[in-house]
Amino acid sequence: MEFEVIRKLFNINHNDDFSEDDIRKACKKHETLPFVLQEYYRQLGNYKQINQTQNNLCHPSELIDAKEYLIFYKENQYVVQWAIKKSDLNKENPPVYCSWDENEFELESKNLLDFLYAMAFFQAVSWGLEYCSEELYIISKEQAQIIRNRYKKIDYELHQWMNISYYGNCDDEVICMIENNDYDMLYASSKQEQFDEMKEFIDKLEADSY
Repeated sequence: MEFEVIRKLFNINHNDDFSEDDIRKACKKHETLPFVLQEYYRQLGNYKQINQTQNNLCHPSELIDAKEYLIFYKENQYVVQWAIKKSDLNKENPPVYCSWDENEFELESKNLLDFLYAMAFFQAVSWGLEYCSEELYIISKEQAQIIRNRYKKIDYELHQWMNISYYGNCDDEVICMIENNDYDMLYASSKQEQFDEMKEFIDKLEADSY
């Protein structure tokens, strides 16, 4: 498992990991951890731009016990938490659940890998990538459809925290649309050329920003 979607998006060709000792201690403390989470910790866990820009991946030593769930990811002000059922910790790639209060949890992603990819795209547009839109745009349903007509939909989404979908024609670019009454929109790329192309297209929409 190489987490290729994230590596291509962030143009990563080496690991920045948490120590094997930290991972081993976490597995011992919680009896086990999902294989996908262990591998993510081993390969990409310590990349700040992927895991600490807007929301935060918990360090292996700081996983949070929440009754029947184990919290491993959190919104930057702890408004929202993402967790795995303790009964699923022995699974390779278990579902991920979202909570606003550490009590009620709703399904966020059908599996952990999809969640990590979806969150990586959000971190990318939250100034995790080198080239990012400087402003948050407000776009109408009609403007959103223009974007959909130009860019391919990316498979990974978030729904419980916010309704977030992603679009892009290249592996190292992303347009993020957050559904409200209309949409909030951000975009980013790890390459100047792709970013400039997106900026030229977005500028033509004449979208408001704030």
